[in-house]
Amino acid sequence: MDPAGASGGLDFSALEQQYFSFLSQGLAPSTHHSYASAQSKFISFCRQLGKLHPSGSPCPADEWALCLFVTFLARTIQHSSIKVYLSGVRALHIEQGFPDPLMNCLRLQRVVRGIKRCQGSPSSLRLPITDDLMLVIWRSLDLRLPDHCMFWAACLLGYFGFLRASEFTVPNLPSFSSSLHLGVQDVAVDSPLAPSCMRIKIKGSKTDPFRKGCLIHIGVGRHPLCAVHVLMTYLVLRGDAPGPLFLFQSGQPPSRSVLTDWLRQIMVSARIPGNFSSHSFRIGAPTVAARNRVPDHLIQSMGRWSSNAYQLYVRALSDALAALSKILA
Repeated sequence: MDPAGASGGLDFSALEQQYFSFLSQGLAPSTHHSYASAQSKFISFCRQLGKLHPSGSPCPADEWALCLFVTFLARTIQHSSIKVYLSGVRALHIEQGFPDPLMNCLRLQRVVRGIKRCQGSPSSLRLPITDDLMLVIWRSLDLRLPDHCMFWAACLLGYFGFLRASEFTVPNLPSFSSSLHLGVQDVAVDSPLAPSCMRIKIKGSKTDPFRKGCLIHIGVGRHPLCAVHVLMTYLVLRGDAPGPLFLFQSGQPPSRSVLTDWLRQIMVSARIPGNFSSHSFRIGAPTVAARNRVPDHLIQSMGRWSSNAYQLYVRALSDALAALSKILA
């Protein structure tokens, strides 16, 4: 949309529309959804507290209102979720042009710490899928079955790629977008006959709302924990038809919940207690890497975790990243 009007002057209406679009795109859709719920609850709370301004907005909110809000939330919500609610309140202030309400709120910080101490650690903490548990998954599958081969390939890619579940699953077939989700064309190897390194193109993620994309390098592991060979085997079965990278024989993609359910069934059958989910692969890979004394900067590069120091001064080579696969196996 051109912000210049037909007369050559600025079209402020179009300019505002672009501004609101950019402001909205500054957060991932999933983050918007989480924050919307938090903001709605905060507005309702402030209305009952008599803390709404004449405009009908709770912004700007004072520290006392925020302290009472988190105290109210602590009755039914865990500390980790309360932090998400506060992030939603911060986002609401930013959207309305106010400063960050959480800055220099020493009382609020102490109240939140107090809530954490009183609640303790949640028993439902998600556990990591480590190399040992990857072998448990492998033993439970019959890789002669195409769907089992697909599931194993997805598990290996999630583990060796340090991927978020949303980066290699699709909620359903109609929601698939070739500009966002993984497809066959996003997988490349250095040699089709004897591949030693695989490159995965991640086109967008939770922390990449502008979809700049990035490349993940995965090297050959040790049997049976080798994402390169298993994924190439799966691709032969799948073919090069357009659509999601991972597909059941029915033509449907595995969603995050389907992947989690299958994973939990395997762990229950193996009598392994704990809360596992599709995110457990992303937790497990750095756990194993740290146990094997992989340098922090390589772990952060593979997982694409932000760190001012490492982002400014460290540039991990693709060879070093690919070599991690042998250590993780």
